[in-house]
Order: sequence, then C-alpha cells, then structure tokens
Amino acid sequence: MRHWRPRIAEAAERALAGGADAIVGLVLAPHYSAMSIGTYRRALETALAGRADLRFVDRWGSDPGLIALLAEKIVALSNKLSSTHVVFTAHSLPARILDDGDPYRDELLETARLVAERAGAHEWTFSFQSESPTGEPWLGPDILEHLNELAATDVRDVVVCPIGFVADHLEIRWDLDIEAAEQAAKLGISFARTELPNAEPAFIDVLAGLVRRAAAVPSVE
Repeated sequence: MRHWRPRIAEAAERALAGGADAIVGLVLAPHYSAMSIGTYRRALETALAGRADLRFVDRWGSDPGLIALLAEKIVALSNKLSSTHVVFTAHSLPARILDDGDPYRDELLETARLVAERAGAHEWTFSFQSESPTGEPWLGPDILEHLNELAATDVRDVVVCPIGFVADHLEIRWDLDIEAAEQAAKLGISFARTELPNAEPAFIDVLAGLVRRAAAVPSVE
C-alpha cells in the first residue's frame, strides 16, 4: 500500500528476497489516472530500481469478466430495469487532470457504457463521489447534486453502481449508504446500491486472469 502497511517497497523487497525476477503490478482500481494508478506504478518502479522485470497492469476497466460481474449485480438488484435509472459512480479527482489529457473520466464512462449495455439498462447516467475539500474544482457532478437533478426530471427509482471501487470501505458505507441514501429519501427516490465484488470467487478469477496475462508478456520497456 501507499498509505499503510505493508508498504509497496516492503512487498517488493519480500518478492525480490524470494527470488522473483519478474513482478506483476496490479492496482485494485480499474481505471487509469496519473494521480492514482500512476502513483502506484511509480512507487513500485522506485522500490524495484530495475532489479526485476516489472509487468504492470495500467488499466482493466474494460475487462470482459469485470463487465459481466458488474452487470450481473445490477440485474440481480432490479427486476424492473426498464423503469429503473442506473447511476454509475467513481471517486472524483481534481478537475485539472483533464488539462493534462488524463484518461480517467473517459475510461469510467466507457466502463459504464459497457456495463449498462450488458445489463440491459436503458436509462443510466454517471456521477462522481468522495470529493476532498482541497479548495480546487473537482470532477463532477457529485452524486448528491446528481440526485437533485434526477428528481427534477421525475426519476423515482435509482440503482447506484460504484464502478470505481472494488471493496466496501468508508467511501462506500458513508458516502453512498448513508449520505446518498438519505438524500434520495428526502427527494422521494427509491435508492439501492449494488454490492461490491470484495472477495467473491468470480472477482478473484478476474484478478487472476489479469495477472496471468500480464505475467505471460515480457516487459518491452
């Protein structure tokens, strides 16, 4: 991890001490941004310092297994997708990343499109969540603002699918399950959230497939 133990450098040293000459890097976030996945890659590159062949998975938001898994969760949660509005969410980042041509937002929208298509969800939109109070503009719209917009267009049934996250934690339990759910209730909107993959076998299969494919391809850098 970058912010808690075991640190990336510690894990890299253990791998090298165990005799690894090739290491696969896989961040548990599907969509690339220089501010997120990019920083993890740089941390691992620094830790390895050229002592092993690094095979890094930069993005996996369009992986067919992930798309199928997320779509199944939407279908399982709503038997009336023809009248349900699906809102896909992901962690917001400072809006200045767009000035640098960062692909984060575009990759998120592509995942949302693929999942909606696979699930047969005809009405869907995208919003961000978990903005930090840094005093600068962040990517929007925020989920709470977006719920207001949906209510103004007479949307009354919403399923939220947080495609930017893979496990339950504070930004899911609080930002969605409490704040967004309470906002929806005030607006008279029926609100539900898809379960996150966590440690489900199907999700572990997705991760295993990513690692196997990366391990099979030598680095070209």
